[in-house]
Amino acid sequence: MARFTFSAGNARVLARAPLYAIGALCARLVPRDPRRWVMASGLGLGEGALALWRYTRENDPERRLTWLASSDEELRAARAAGMAALPARGWGGFRATLRAGAVVVTHGLGDANRYGSSGAVVVQLWHGIPLKRLHLDTGAALRLPLIGSLPGARALMSALYRRGGARITLFPVASELVAARIRSAFGLGPERVRVLGDARDDVLLQGTALSRRDAARALIAAATGPLPEAARLVLYAPTWRDGEPDPAIPDAAQWAEIVAWAERRDAVLLVRSHPLGAGSYAAGPASSPRIRLLGSAQLLDVTPALPALDALLTDYSSIAFDAAIAGVPSVFLAPDLAAYLGSRGLYTPYRAFSGGDPATSWTEALARLDGALEEGAARDAVLAHARWLRDEHVDLLDGRATERVHAAVRELLGETRSPRAGAATGSVGTGAAGAVGTAGGPARVVIDDAELDPETLSLRGTAPGPIRRLALVGPRQTIELAVHQTGASFSASAPLLRERWGSPPLPPRSDEYRLEVTLEGAAHASRRATVTAHLDPGLRSPWLRAELRADAGTLVLRVEPPLADDERGASAQKRLEAGYRARTAAPETAVMFESFYSQTAACNPLALDAELARVRPDVTRYWSVVDRSVAVPEGAVALVEGSAEWWRVRADARLLVVNDWLRKRWRPRAHQRVLQTWHGTMLKRLALDRAGVGLRTRIAVTRESRRWSILLAQNPWAAGVLRRAYAFRGPVWVEGYPRNDVLLRGDRAAVRERLGLAEGQRAVLYAPTWRDDRREIVDYLDLPGFAAQLAALPGEHVLLVRGHSRTLRFGRDLDAPGLIDVTSYPAIGELMLAADVLVTDYSSVMFDITAIDTPLVLFVPDLEHYRRDLRGFYFDVTAEAPGPVVRDRDALLQTLAELAASTPAVGVERAPAATAPPALAAWRARFNPLDDGRAAERVVARILAEGLLD
Repeated sequence: MARFTFSAGNARVLARAPLYAIGALCARLVPRDPRRWVMASGLGLGEGALALWRYTRENDPERRLTWLASSDEELRAARAAGMAALPARGWGGFRATLRAGAVVVTHGLGDANRYGSSGAVVVQLWHGIPLKRLHLDTGAALRLPLIGSLPGARALMSALYRRGGARITLFPVASELVAARIRSAFGLGPERVRVLGDARDDVLLQGTALSRRDAARALIAAATGPLPEAARLVLYAPTWRDGEPDPAIPDAAQWAEIVAWAERRDAVLLVRSHPLGAGSYAAGPASSPRIRLLGSAQLLDVTPALPALDALLTDYSSIAFDAAIAGVPSVFLAPDLAAYLGSRGLYTPYRAFSGGDPATSWTEALARLDGALEEGAARDAVLAHARWLRDEHVDLLDGRATERVHAAVRELLGETRSPRAGAATGSVGTGAAGAVGTAGGPARVVIDDAELDPETLSLRGTAPGPIRRLALVGPRQTIELAVHQTGASFSASAPLLRERWGSPPLPPRSDEYRLEVTLEGAAHASRRATVTAHLDPGLRSPWLRAELRADAGTLVLRVEPPLADDERGASAQKRLEAGYRARTAAPETAVMFESFYSQTAACNPLALDAELARVRPDVTRYWSVVDRSVAVPEGAVALVEGSAEWWRVRADARLLVVNDWLRKRWRPRAHQRVLQTWHGTMLKRLALDRAGVGLRTRIAVTRESRRWSILLAQNPWAAGVLRRAYAFRGPVWVEGYPRNDVLLRGDRAAVRERLGLAEGQRAVLYAPTWRDDRREIVDYLDLPGFAAQLAALPGEHVLLVRGHSRTLRFGRDLDAPGLIDVTSYPAIGELMLAADVLVTDYSSVMFDITAIDTPLVLFVPDLEHYRRDLRGFYFDVTAEAPGPVVRDRDALLQTLAELAASTPAVGVERAPAATAPPALAAWRARFNPLDDGRAAERVVARILAEGLLD
């Protein structure tokens, strides 16, 4: 079976770079003929390219079409079908591609002759609605073998993907929602990504339901042999796993169970493993004629066969969207959900895609198939979910996508003007209760008026039913709207300033917030709406800049920092920075605090701010913030990064207190000092201590550390590492960590109340570190599912999920029963104070929590990968850990169950016990000798004693 991995594929892309250059040169010399079109598909003779070929041959017979084949078998099949065909890789394929006005592909430029496409109208008919993140949207697609961990490797692959995407002229998609994904994944502008429908899916919408089913059943019979006349057909179609074997391949006992089920149900199970997958299903057909292979060797293109199915069984495959268009219910089997989500990101949360928790075993999957095949509530539920998948992701259900694509290609060639989405059938129709939908598509909420003022967002419109909930949902925050509805008409409003985590009212985080509506009786929320309102250009207040726009098939609120017009953009910042560097500073007795690149007010700087306010209230305390959503301490002044006042204070303040790199936007002044507090004792290797550090990185590290006047360390061991790793020559203050003072002196009950934790609930805090090869929180647990399993343990458990600060901008909050996503909660120390158990991996929080007696568990499923490929460690934590070390989900759950049984929820008193187990005692002696609740006092006392504010 064919195998593919992203890293190997990317290596081949790099190796072919010179050939692309030669092809581009040839394309300049050879004129293109708009009458000539070449078509190809990575699947073979099928997909949307074949649909467009057939339509063009019938309706545009003067067009000179050539099919480019990737194999001898495909070439023979094309010629046998009466198609002009050439080998894609040969000279003939290169010449045909060079001369073609249009090049049509389904998987990428490599379907045709990749070297001859420069300058053509390139039409990318993608091979399914994407669920898994693609190209620029996932680190998995940017991997390289051997050199993948070197600085710049990912940036290089990103640039190459963008360069390849730039060749695409037209990318037809199924909906506005899908269009947003494709624009992001391929780096394309909106003019290139058009909602015309998927040509490959027209076959699922043309004719009658009975004719489609009969034709599809005949296809399957021709591919696999005669079918029992009344037998139900179930297709099992797992996706691929970047070269890894499919973990759901049945063993002998499971095959016997499947055969018994098929005989009892009078069913035939068709198995279609992914063409790029790994592993064998051959044992199934060998055990019974009720199990049949329907791989690409038996039936190249499975889409036309979907109407024959009574049910689909899949995992993460986009075939579920196609089945939904065909009206086929899906059951989901995902035994490796945690591992899969740990390596691949999804555009839609998995449980929204699957309609709930997936089956994790064949026994469970067969039981769910029973429900899907029998009339009743279970079947009604899976059919309703299929309709939701279809209506959410498909705007046009008229079966005329191929016609629209053909017209669009001709328009791009300058031959005619093509209809826009839906134009062939009237474009817009009116659905139930006055709601508007595109031709043949679902009725949706309509927004016909939208207004923003400095304090309130107001909407008016119509809905196809009673609205249960209306909200603008962002990655890290949700704006709930109050709805008033009379019949189909509704109005809704929400204040723009709101309390969060106990803060004063603040604006939303800078981000995009998409309208989400849940109708009464609906099983799922919809992120689709038709926007007919005239949208104002937006507003600016002292708190935020905001604008409303129609995008991704819904209404979007975009929030940005409240910078003035002359402070926005690269040129404005360049001018302000030049002024900052040139001006003569006016020293101010003030401190400028910055935490995690201004994303929050937290960590050691926050603790020092509180102590400074106590002993020197006359000192002005400024906080650098990315926007005004960041809550700063009472009495402090928030400065939006990049504002004119921010630049002034950066020059004038006598002391800067930071916990991460200052970055390049700082110039040393004679009156200024920089206190670098850092943000944790380290297990993972840092800076110059990392393997394979190049000259550029060494220069950057050394230049950065030269900006620091003083370095703060939690303990003597960390002081030595920091000095060496950053080649730091100045003084290192070893005073304990101010951020840990709250562990011994904080108000636990107040923090738990802010988090919404009830008395007696056992809070498990999961706080992994970030990964160099991904931007979002690592999830080897399937956290929503893990929260459900925690709930079944003795006692009332709540899972607190805390992503690393580096994942704050890129991920999105999880939402599940028994789970609270606290990634945006400012103070990690307060979260540890509130927790009854801390679970982490390689994060520095392991060195903080041991200042008190809260149990620590290390969950290290990717230990070897992290040690060998990502960072490496300063010592073997598995040998020295002061608590249990586990490597898989089941072991972690068992450990937490044992802790729940042996240690009651921790009370208010948090100081360490008088005696501790030997491993914990040794750990504390090494890492926590100064974490006594007074570290901030000592550090501020030294700041004042050494005259840093004078």
